[in-house]
Amino acid sequence: MKIILRIILCFFAGSALMLTGCSKDGEVGPIGPQGPQGEQGIQGIEGEQGIKGDTGNANVTHYDFIVANTDWSENLHFGANNEYRYYTVPADSVGGVGLYTFYEEGNAILAYATPIYASESGMGTATNMAKLLPYTGMVSTSLDKFGLLIDLQVNGNRLLLAKTINGYEPDRIPDEEVPTTIKFRIVLIESSNGITGTTGKANLLDNLKESGVEISNYNEVMNYFSLSH
Repeated sequence: MKIILRIILCFFAGSALMLTGCSKDGEVGPIGPQGPQGEQGIQGIEGEQGIKGDTGNANVTHYDFIVANTDWSENLHFGANNEYRYYTVPADSVGGVGLYTFYEEGNAILAYATPIYASESGMGTATNMAKLLPYTGMVSTSLDKFGLLIDLQVNGNRLLLAKTINGYEPDRIPDEEVPTTIKFRIVLIESSNGITGTTGKANLLDNLKESGVEISNYNEVMNYFSLSH
């Protein structure tokens, strides 16, 4: 009996030691080495391209002025049988810029004209709208029609005015057939490629064409450069 009792006591004593040892927390072990980095995920779908911004016009300026019928010179010969009236463009009408110098530096000049006849003159142009120079248009009277020519002579800083024969040849225009007023807009486009003379101008105009702009279309040019019109 005593032997059995001792065995039972030993059993409980061993169990108590085991429980005591299990309930005590051990020291925190060292942090293990970092595992390998996971594979990079699949690249997402590329977003849609943004809307193209408006064309800047930092290198484009425009000037508006009006030439009255009394501002033109008398009819003068300009070689062969060509006769014109002329109007010298004052430098202050185009921001102090000399048109010929500006052109020779490789820049482009676009000039547009809108001839207007007073209602009492009995005349009217076929299209009372701005057109690129050289401007050719038909003027109607109560009895007849005649061609009107307006052009820009860059090397003289002058605008030219004439009647036309054979479709284009400039001829003498009498006082009564000179438009009452002609509204002009001169657009100066500066070159940034350093090319001078005719080549520089041609490059600028080619760039407009490649952009889908027809320079003879006044509205297209104004919209492209964000100019008022």
